[in-house]
Amino acid sequence: MKKNHSGHYSVGMIAAVLIGLSAVCPFASIHAAPSAVQESNLSSAPNYNESSWVPPMESMSPATPSASPGDVSSKLPAQQQGVPEDVKRTAADTVQSLSSQPPFASWKDAELSYHPLGPGTHSWLVQVNHAGEYIGYLIIGSDPDGAYQLNEYGNGPGGPYSMDILRQSLKSLTETEFSSIDKLQITPMYEEPLLAYWLVRSSTGSQICIDAVTGDPLPVEVADGSWKHKLQNNAISSPTPFLKTQAQAVTVSSDPFNPYDDLGWLQAKQKLSIHDTGQFMDALSNSPRMIFSATNINFAFGGPLSINGFQAWISPDHPSEPILYALTYHDGLSRFVPLKQLLPHGQFYRLES
Repeated sequence: MKKNHSGHYSVGMIAAVLIGLSAVCPFASIHAAPSAVQESNLSSAPNYNESSWVPPMESMSPATPSASPGDVSSKLPAQQQGVPEDVKRTAADTVQSLSSQPPFASWKDAELSYHPLGPGTHSWLVQVNHAGEYIGYLIIGSDPDGAYQLNEYGNGPGGPYSMDILRQSLKSLTETEFSSIDKLQITPMYEEPLLAYWLVRSSTGSQICIDAVTGDPLPVEVADGSWKHKLQNNAISSPTPFLKTQAQAVTVSSDPFNPYDDLGWLQAKQKLSIHDTGQFMDALSNSPRMIFSATNINFAFGGPLSINGFQAWISPDHPSEPILYALTYHDGLSRFVPLKQLLPHGQFYRLES
């Protein structure tokens, strides 16, 4: 696939991106795209710089300009070219450690595929597949010092960047936000704390961001980045190097639940005082169902989040300093998100059992 002079991939090549992203689930092959999407002349344009890492779709045969998402039906093997060795090593070590715990037993002989997430290539989606089936994911990103870390991970179906969810969202958007003759530039993005989304730009100048988990349109402030000033600057850093840690057993405090099914947690008396790892574990033992809410920036966390457990990662050198990932559920997906990203930016609430 060739780039134009602006450094973007040629307009009219969305089928190539959809093929590249559909190498394995959840970027599933699209066999029958909705008519509204088929009528749109979608184009691929992940914002990879000429000097950046080679994207997964680089080695594919280019699609013809007239190809539509509905034409995409084949699956290609995972592309490994251009993936930093540190990303591969982090992913392999993480999967090996997780597979020692019962919920992740099927990860033991898993195949991994890598997909860069913008802006730049500082974050990577690692899809975990077993016997051709999508079974989970990792998102690996770099910290301020350039070291790679585990941003989040999930076990089960319904992980982020599902092509089916994107397709359904684009169907509604071509009926409301975009005209059927727009050419769309689509870029998978990931930003801290936990914001996974698609950036969709049209040839007529419109742009919108789509939540990569739910498919819902995101506030306009995501596209221009103005939401970031709402983040607290007192982010908590991990005292223990993550790469030296080992996954412990998953602690589950209750059955999965939806925070919208019972809004009793919104009462002021339900607010919990949680500022560190110890307080979180103590609170969860007394209140098996908790909700995390970041108020006006919940979209940056996929929240409000139902919390009903956690997984600790412990270093043999620092056994008293566990790194915790809070457990939340979304449509059958067990999603684990770093507690250190939640503590500075929102509040925890108890939900009566």
